[in-house]
Amino acid sequence: MQFVRARAAEFGIDPERIGMIGDSAGGHLSALVALAGDEPLYSSEYRSDPNATVSSKVKAVVGFYGVYDMMAQSQHDLVARPRDNIAEKFLGTAPHTNRQVFFEASPISYAIVSRNSTRFLLIHGTDDDIVDPPTQSLAFLNALTQAGFFVRRLIIPGAGHFFVTDPVDDTSFGGFAGPRVLRFLADVL
Repeated sequence: MQFVRARAAEFGIDPERIGMIGDSAGGHLSALVALAGDEPLYSSEYRSDPNATVSSKVKAVVGFYGVYDMMAQSQHDLVARPRDNIAEKFLGTAPHTNRQVFFEASPISYAIVSRNSTRFLLIHGTDDDIVDPPTQSLAFLNALTQAGFFVRRLIIPGAGHFFVTDPVDDTSFGGFAGPRVLRFLADVL
């Protein structure tokens, strides 16, 4: 994001009107960049980068079935996929070994009043068997709302995980979400 903002004029974009869209891990990373990208933990790792001092701020995030609380995802995985704990694989550790890593990697940890300038659209289906909507999208929605963010949620009945790459036609889950995403982005950017 810092690279894009630093070269916004070269790319012909307005750096104050940047939005990010991500699904699953991409939803997690988009939210993390938007909320924690300027945190020293993330912004000071590459001090020699010529764009290190450029803000990673974005105006809007559209997150499709993202993971926003790594601890909750790890607990969900213990029950739903005991031999395939996504959160632990992603972070390279377990919560009982290093809780701090789970906190720092969770966008929900950074949903505070001083960062409430980013607008969010959270999208998920009712039949997601990988990411648990109540402990992820709903919990994140509540945290964002409590901190005064502009946030909307779109629930798609019958949709599972990974529907965003489906062909976009009138009957697909992506076809249902697409016009709503475009309307949201037009309104907030």
